[in-house]
Amino acid sequence: LSPRSMVELQQLCDKVPSYDSKIAFKTIEKELGRTVDELFSEITPEPVAAASLGQVYKATLRSTGQTVAVKVQRPAVLETVSLDLYL
Repeated sequence: LSPRSMVELQQLCDKVPSYDSKIAFKTIEKELGRTVDELFSEITPEPVAAASLGQVYKATLRSTGQTVAVKVQRPAVLETVSLDLYL
């Protein structure tokens, strides 16, 4: 992509609202094959950041106690990005 296109895309990325955390948590469970409660002793109920490709939660791994960032891809992101690039 050209530098101008990259700047335009960045502006779009910065203005994306978060989506429902219930959907994000279902995605985590589907992808990792375990419930959120099994994986994390703590996880923020709402994302700490959101962008066009997904959103991020702060969590604590149940297995080690390590604090982690959990990135969850936005639903239908491939279709959305493909359409944005086409337009």
